[in-house]
Amino acid sequence: MQVDLYGQGQQGGSRIYRLVFPSPLARILFRSLALILLTSITLANRYSRSLSFQILLDFFYLIPITIASLDSLNTGLIFACLSGVLRLILNPVLFVSLKATDYVDFLVVTSFYLLDPLGIELLRRLAWQRRMLEQNLKVTTEALLEALQLRDHYTGQHSREVALYSRLIGEALGLTRVEQEELYLAGLLHDLGKIGIDDACLNKPGPLTPEEWAIIHQHPRLAYQIVKKVVGEGSRVARAVLYHHERYDGRGYPEGLKGKAIPLEARILAVADCFDAMTTDRVYRRALTREQAIEELKRCAGTQFDPEIVDVFCRILEGKRN
Repeated sequence: MQVDLYGQGQQGGSRIYRLVFPSPLARILFRSLALILLTSITLANRYSRSLSFQILLDFFYLIPITIASLDSLNTGLIFACLSGVLRLILNPVLFVSLKATDYVDFLVVTSFYLLDPLGIELLRRLAWQRRMLEQNLKVTTEALLEALQLRDHYTGQHSREVALYSRLIGEALGLTRVEQEELYLAGLLHDLGKIGIDDACLNKPGPLTPEEWAIIHQHPRLAYQIVKKVVGEGSRVARAVLYHHERYDGRGYPEGLKGKAIPLEARILAVADCFDAMTTDRVYRRALTREQAIEELKRCAGTQFDPEIVDVFCRILEGKRN
């Protein structure tokens, strides 16, 4: 079994660390390898006369301790104590007679060794907690999307398509895997606020009145109020949901952000959202063809949409068509 840990990369991006929980066979191999390495280091320690080499071997004892800790916390602690004992008794540079300083040295170094299995166990527990949070988030998202689809079948299917397009754009832009998955989640949840919008506005076959447009314009904030309780108000997902109707020229809503002031995830979501909306039949108009929708994206690049994202997305669509 394996669990992904998420950390910060060198350029501020996310990096994935993989922690593996051993199978029964792997645990036997871990113990055997740890024992072989511990024996080898101990033999080298016994016949070494150089103080610098002795100090180096002291750190090498962490290798079998780490391997044993991958088996279990108890095994790691046993190997840590065993390494401390062997280091003290078989070290020809340090060991002359069992004096008080030898016991102090044993306690200090063994305490240092014990930190290794404890640290690995902490990572294991954090990984498990992360896994549980991810599963809970997935269940919550599916429940919210199911509720949205029961309310409006079009919006439910539309959200899944927007999520897929957004992830494709993120991948093409070189975003990290974590950022791509956050884009996918934002795509699923971006229209969640429409749960609170009256059907008369959502499915009206004719043009909307200014008052009805004002009601429709509330849905990003309504969605944000729901989503931030699940993922946090400062997350990329929440920002994308809140700002996905902002325009590149500053004439969008809800806050009238302009250009690069609009978060990248929201600019990506805006392109994916409009493309799927244009290529889907609605009660008030027929769907555009893929080619017509691509031309419309290009026409609105620099005004409604970020031109760089439009360029990337159009290349993706044209590549899939070819």
